[in-house]
Amino acid sequence: MREDRSVVILAGGRGRRMGGANKALLRLGGETLLERQLREAAKWTDEVIVVSNEPIPLLQDFGVRVVPDVYPGEGPLAGLHAGLSATTRRYVWVLACDQPYPSAEAAELLLRCLSEATEAPEATEATEAAVSVIGGRAQPLHAVYRQEVVARAASLLADGVRRLNDLLSGISWIPVTEERFVRSGIPASFAEDIDTPEQYEREMRLLRDGRPTKER
Repeated sequence: MREDRSVVILAGGRGRRMGGANKALLRLGGETLLERQLREAAKWTDEVIVVSNEPIPLLQDFGVRVVPDVYPGEGPLAGLHAGLSATTRRYVWVLACDQPYPSAEAAELLLRCLSEATEAPEATEATEAAVSVIGGRAQPLHAVYRQEVVARAASLLADGVRRLNDLLSGISWIPVTEERFVRSGIPASFAEDIDTPEQYEREMRLLRDGRPTKER
């Protein structure tokens, strides 16, 4: 049910490792990273929320909501909180704007795993998130959350806690492993991100050299 879903894209980072550049506006394959994300998000839902404390002119061409941080300057946990606060929909796919290969298929698998965990007869509590685990590392910024996680995020931020891993420590979530994605025909590249100029140059070079889409 698409009306139960929302996508939140965190586009408010300062890009310190990118020399202060807005990573959402880096161009790759003829479009910005943010445009790539908006295109993929539209396959999954009709409600897309971009969290940014600065205006992003290109968003005028897309039917998306733009909201600022409630806790400005407090990092990605604050962005996640702002996005969850802006929707009343039950399931929220959260993305970071520097991920060049987001996957609606991956989000669909995450949502399916989250629903199955919640509805399982042996479940003793509602599972609040399904989180990609790629290369043995949890990826909280390519995950599907239940909207009520916003309360836990707000509590942490009010206490001065900023780390996403602290959020994961305080909620009930299930891991969806790289092997599970690969078995479903979904390349794990959806969790890749671009943090530095070197990583950006690498991705542009791979595209110029015709790296197969299945590998990205």
